[in-house]
Amino acid sequence: ADRMLDMGFEPQIKKISNQIRPDRQTLFYTATWPREVESVAREFLRDQYQVRVGRAELKASGNIGQTVEVVEEEQKYPLLLKLLETGLEQAEA
Repeated sequence: ADRMLDMGFEPQIKKISNQIRPDRQTLFYTATWPREVESVAREFLRDQYQVRVGRAELKASGNIGQTVEVVEEEQKYPLLLKLLETGLEQAEA
């Protein structure tokens, strides 16, 4: 998210967000948490919950990728578990 804001995509993010159903579930990932990102997150997210790994002052790595997964409601939890398991396996390797 922070990279997209750096590149000037905030208007496009807002336009897309305004066209999504209001009962949506939105996940917002960022490697850093600058004030600009926090401000945008407040606009887009409802009942937000923040998970932070490491210190707040860490800088983003240059080799972080982004993936969008569109799934049915019943697929969300199994997919989350799979992604977490894969991430743990990669971290242990």
